Amino acid sequence: MSELQQKAIGMINGLSDDNISFLIEIINRLMPQNEKADAIIEPAENEGRKMQAFKRLNAAREEISQYLPDDFDPERELEEARMEKYGSID
Repeated sequence: MSELQQKAIGMINGLSDDNISFLIEIINRLMPQNEKADAIIEPAENEGRKMQAFKRLNAAREEISQYLPDDFDPERELEEARMEKYGSID
């Protein structure tokens, strides 16, 4: 093992589990996706990451909703945008 690899392992050993999960996520984004890289992550840990992502998404939705008007109707907005872009089929 190279000196640089030993230094990296020493640094990783000092991280909390949350920081290690974050580090794994960064490494996965930097490395080409392949089966070997996916095998590094345990299934239970992968499920935990999915739940964390869902919680972040949900929190973002709640935060964004504060900037929308009280009478905001996404279905109506979508229909109006379709009518503006495509017009009526009739």
